[in-house]
Amino acid sequence: MAETVGDTRPRVVVIESIPLILRGLRAALEGDGCAVPAGTGDPHAGVRAVLEQKPEVVLVDLDLPGGAGIRLLQRLRRRCPATRLIATASPQHDADRLLLSALMAGATGYLLKDAETADVLCVVHAVRRGCVTLGPRAGGDLSDLLVRLAGTAETFPFPALTHREREVLRLVSLGYGNRRIARELFISEKTVRNYVSAILPKIHASSRSEAILSVRLAGPEAARPDAGPGTAAAGSGW
Repeated sequence: MAETVGDTRPRVVVIESIPLILRGLRAALEGDGCAVPAGTGDPHAGVRAVLEQKPEVVLVDLDLPGGAGIRLLQRLRRRCPATRLIATASPQHDADRLLLSALMAGATGYLLKDAETADVLCVVHAVRRGCVTLGPRAGGDLSDLLVRLAGTAETFPFPALTHREREVLRLVSLGYGNRRIARELFISEKTVRNYVSAILPKIHASSRSEAILSVRLAGPEAARPDAGPGTAAAGSGW
């Protein structure tokens, strides 16, 4: 559908790796009165389209190879903070932690790719208005996950961590990158990476985003190096 000067239709860019789904989303959005200036399965072309077209909403495919969908969300959030992002995932990849990672990466909407057209359009328009909106099935998944994560907190969270690992986790929870953590703790970036790799399985997280969320759920004191058991052996984390 051609665009004209002064076009006031909602502008949506679709980044989707499956051509059939891409065509279906584009047709549904245009049929609902949206302008879709770009649709692509290439994340690099998608970023360029977003920067050039400045859409109000972008649909981002989480099934892109190698976790590229989450990285794409993060990149778009940094470069286009005013644009609303909706993450889409195949039902077979619908894991609660994927949903959580998408929200942590900047998505304000989440949809399964087998969602009804009416649900897709509802989420798109709600996100465009500034709401955080999940598809009808994903909302229950998030609620269940938060309940489970909160329920696994012991009297003392993260008992498996050493003093030094707590120091690293505290800085990770503040959003620090490896280089800054290395400067703060006077250690090498490689050592920081090793600590992070050791920390994640101990707190049952598969990514830094999940680690940050775990700390927030456990409370700001959870990652203090001087908290909890094992404090007497504080120096052993070196």
